[in-house]
Amino acid sequence: MASISTFLYNIIISPIELIVEFVFELMYRVLGQHQKNQGLAIIGVSLAISFFTLPLYQKADLVQQKQRDIQNYLSKWTKHIKKSFKGEEQYMILQTYYKQNAYNPLHALKGSVSLLLQIPFFIAAYHFLSNLELLNGASFFLIKDLGRADNLFSIKKFNIKVLPILMTLINIISSAIYLKGFPIKSKIQTYSMAFIFLVLLYKSPSG
Repeated sequence: MASISTFLYNIIISPIELIVEFVFELMYRVLGQHQKNQGLAIIGVSLAISFFTLPLYQKADLVQQKQRDIQNYLSKWTKHIKKSFKGEEQYMILQTYYKQNAYNPLHALKGSVSLLLQIPFFIAAYHFLSNLELLNGASFFLIKDLGRADNLFSIKKFNIKVLPILMTLINIISSAIYLKGFPIKSKIQTYSMAFIFLVLLYKSPSG
């Protein structure tokens, strides 16, 4: 299992990480090798990742919209079938209805494929920045050390990481705006992902 993960890392993540490193070094040199410019270089990396993954977002949007249109078209009769029939009879009628309309419920997963393709970009950026010694001790505005968790706010002896919380709030607000009018299922999935990232990244370095 370890050899497989290493192989996948070497052929997928590693080349992307080289691009991330190149962008960071380029931004850092262009801005001038000053301690406070690490933060600006990180922002440059973030913009580059967004640029590279934008086509994937657009492709995912098109696929997901197509699937939503199909589901909306079929929803009237699928609701009627589920309401009128039960058990195996319901299953057989639904399958027949789907077949007549050349639809497979698994097609709804197509919209997730393009989004999953973005994951290697984020893993590469996270791995590179998390192991970048240049960030240790580097400050950026209110952040005293980009190489450590922010700890910008504390209650008694309990340190609160503000950046991951802020990231989650931004994700939730942007998702609420973007998913306005979407099915509740889509909203729940997106909000769940926001909280999963909060848990995973809560104690990560500020950078």
